[in-house]
Amino acid sequence: MDGRTSGVFTRAKLCCHCLAVETSEGVVLIDTGFGVQDVRAPRKRLSGFFLALLSPDFREELTALHQLERLGIRSQDVRHIVLTHLDFDHAGGLDDFPHA
Repeated sequence: MDGRTSGVFTRAKLCCHCLAVETSEGVVLIDTGFGVQDVRAPRKRLSGFFLALLSPDFREELTALHQLERLGIRSQDVRHIVLTHLDFDHAGGLDDFPHA
């Protein structure tokens, strides 16, 4: 699946990139990745099939919210969000940016 693993039963290494663009109107976030709530309670928020198939590596420090905070960008600084599509790993973090 990722072009590097040895077979279909070996866990692949994939990621969802989120892009933060600083503008005069505030930060624009392109995709949100998994959100904090996805990480804290994945079985409540995500499809069982999705979890079984992909077995994501859920760590709060990998969420866009925490990565932006490490850069000095607060959630309220994110004023706009552009989603490329509505898969969990691209739109799960919408809750983390209530001012967008």
